[in-house]
Amino acid sequence: MSYMTSQGNVFLIDDDAFILEVHASLLSSIGLDVHCFTSSRAFLNQYVPTSADCILSDLRMPEMSGLQLQAELIERGLDSPIIFITGHADVPTAVEAMRRGAFDYVEKPVHGQRLLDRVNAALALGHERHRERLQRQTREARLSLLTAQERKIAQWVVQGRSSREIAELAGLSVRTVENHRARLMDKLHVASVVELVRLLL
Repeated sequence: MSYMTSQGNVFLIDDDAFILEVHASLLSSIGLDVHCFTSSRAFLNQYVPTSADCILSDLRMPEMSGLQLQAELIERGLDSPIIFITGHADVPTAVEAMRRGAFDYVEKPVHGQRLLDRVNAALALGHERHRERLQRQTREARLSLLTAQERKIAQWVVQGRSSREIAELAGLSVRTVENHRARLMDKLHVASVVELVRLLL
């Protein structure tokens, strides 16, 4: 399943249909694309991370609690920001969720503007994490194109070594080193040593 929106996707999880409706109406009013689920399992069965999303989940739910949902997301390597909704008695549990990496929690009864503010902040973080993921994937894809020799030479270039110094270290001619440097710069789509340093460090 794919989700596309210019504002962001919010995934609501609560076993109370009335609460889902209230929160969905509030979040939709500011242009967010809202997706409702009555259980953590239903959410996990359909969830596909997007470029800007966050999860808004009740802590206490039958079958799979908010903490169990969080643990499952971590197990899957998913890092979309998650905000928990908690009753007064659940605050210690919410604090534990924060310790495990949750973005925030809001207490019942939920103040509308606070919820909107926290969701918008979580979406901004989700977008930033997505951007960083794409950068890592691009970097890894480019680096995978290098041969073992080119990787070594790239590291020596980053260390500030000259082509002559690299030639001595690698047992190659200066011309061969310079050819390697030109090829690796082309493969990595960088035009200067500064760009190479930024990519590798």
